[in-house]
Formats: sequence, structure tokens, C-alpha cells
Amino acid sequence: MKITEIEAQITDLKAQKAKKVTEVRALATAENSKVEDVKKGLAEVDGFDKQIATSQAELETLQRAQKLPEIEGGNKVKIDPNKKQETAEVRDFMHYLKTGEKRANAITTTEAGVVIPKEILDIQKVPTDVRNLSAVINRVSVTSGMGSLPILQKNTARLTTAEERAANPEIAKAVLKSVDYKALTYRGALPLSMEMVQDAPNLKTLLNTYVQEAKELTEQYQIGKILQTATPVPAKTTDDLKTAYNKGLANYQRQWIVTESFYNAVDLLKDTNGRYLLQDSIASASGKSLFGSNVLIVADDVLGVASDAKAFVGDPKAFVLEAMRSDVAIEWDHNENFERILAVALRADFKAADTNAGKFITFTSAGK
Repeated sequence: MKITEIEAQITDLKAQKAKKVTEVRALATAENSKVEDVKKGLAEVDGFDKQIATSQAELETLQRAQKLPEIEGGNKVKIDPNKKQETAEVRDFMHYLKTGEKRANAITTTEAGVVIPKEILDIQKVPTDVRNLSAVINRVSVTSGMGSLPILQKNTARLTTAEERAANPEIAKAVLKSVDYKALTYRGALPLSMEMVQDAPNLKTLLNTYVQEAKELTEQYQIGKILQTATPVPAKTTDDLKTAYNKGLANYQRQWIVTESFYNAVDLLKDTNGRYLLQDSIASASGKSLFGSNVLIVADDVLGVASDAKAFVGDPKAFVLEAMRSDVAIEWDHNENFERILAVALRADFKAADTNAGKFITFTSAGK
């Protein structure tokens, strides 16, 4: 049976089912209706459902078979109805990985070789890790390598009464700031020779895992660089920390992003009543809060160098904008040992958006 014939059959079955459903409903509400007649009508409706399901399965099987590529000799690839079929783009991409030969569907970009198909990047649905900085900033997917994104600055406008408006018709307007971006290419090397790739039993998952980790590390350190551009504030005492937290950030969603050294130094501080400054918080990624706001801990070198007691306090979502181009690409390269290794490239840009949304604190304990 042809696809068009099966489609016509399904349409006819659905029409018959709809007619029967109407008849059963009318029969059930009639004054002289019999239970046996209603049951018989429901059984007929169930019969239509089974016929529709069978025809739908036949239709999907034929549609999948038509989409399969031809192999040598013109024969169709044998279909496995229980196995998801790969697209031509994925097949050509895997062919490139194992041979280095580019096919028509192995999409390329000028900057970074062969683009990894989205199907492979979606193999593992990695949940957002709240301990990573990428989870707390404003990440925007962009479709071009460069452009401008509008950012709404902190609102200072207030509503006025009719009398006030008559006396002073001017009212503060929302400030819409444009942030220019240019997607930069961040490169790394996946230490796999072509021979290893050809023999890898689970190459797609391996590549996906590496790319996800590369994204996280790239974002973590690039976001850290942007946070370091916030208004610098030196602090030596608990009062200095409180002042930095209390003043100038009232209308922002405040959060602490601190280095391990900063966390350790503050964790030893106590207030005048002998209570530790850091308090338990189930809502915080670190399990702690400082002055009522969540604390997120990063490595020292994310916000400086080793042993730096640094911290960002403010609203990281308002402060940092990430323009993610999202085309992850690979290419075969040679290393110093003349081995072929897989180079991976990510395209994104990181910018400071609302520069009033945070402060960057350098903490030096009194006496140091």
C-alpha cells in the first residue's frame, strides 16, 4: 500500500470514529437508552482507535524507509524500526571524524572547520549547574557573528499624580543601552588521534562530554574576567564588607561570587556577638549566605590569582552579558609529535552590560 493510500485510510477511519462518538453520546443521553447498546458503541470506538494506530505505524515505517540514503548498488539500507535513524548531516560529520574527508553536508565555517551537528550536542541533556557562573548571568543566543544587543538599565522612573504631571511633565525614561558584541573563537585540543577516533566505540558521547566541559570552563573564566571590571572596593574589616553590600545596590538582586580564599577569610570572621558572618542557607549553591544573600564559590584564579581574597557582590545577571553564537566546530590538526589531534572551537563573546549592578571587592584582613 502506498503512503497516500494509507494517509487516506487514516483520514477515513478518523471520520468514522468521530461519527460513532457522536452517536454513542446521543445514545447515552437518550431517555430510552440501553446499557448494552452504549457498551457496543464504545467497543466500536475502541476498534477504530486500534485500526488508526495500526495504519499510523505502517505510515511511519514507509516514511522512514523513503528517507534512507542509497548505498552501493542502489539498494536501500535495511530499516530497524526501533532505532532512531541518523540524518545525512550526522552521517557526513561522523565520516569526516573517521577519515578527515569532508562531504557536502559536513557544514563548515570560515573560522573553525566542520560544525558539530546539534543532534550530537543534544545527546546528553546536561542540567544547569548552579555552581557555575553561566547559571547566574544573562546568556543570549545570537544568530550572527557580530551585532548589538539592547539592555534595559536600572529603572529610576516613578509614576506621578495628574497635578504633578501638569506642573512638571518630564519624567525619567527607561534607559535602553546597546551592547556591541563580536563572537570570538575559543579553541582547545581534544587529545584523540584519528586512529583512536576510528576505533572509539562511543565517539558521539565522548565528543559531547568534552564539548560540554570545554563550554563550562571557557564560560567560567571569561565571566570571571568581566566581573573583575566592576567598581573596585578595598575592604579590611567586617564593616567595610557591610558598607560595600549595603550601599548602592538596593534595587538589584544581590549575590556574592567569591574566591575560595575570600570564603575562607570571611568564614573565620565573627560579629560583635561572637556569631560567624556566614550563615547556613539551603537556597545557596554553597550552602551559605552572607548578610542575607547567597554565596557562590569559585576557584581563586577565576577572579584573580592563587590566594587572592576577591569577591563580586551585586547582580551578575544584570552585570554580565554572554552572546553565545552556538556553532561548535572541530578540525583535524597536527601537534608537535606529528600526530593528528582533534581541535575544538567555541564562538561567544562576554560583555559588561549594566556596570552599576555590582562591585568588585579585594579583602585584606586587618593586620596584613
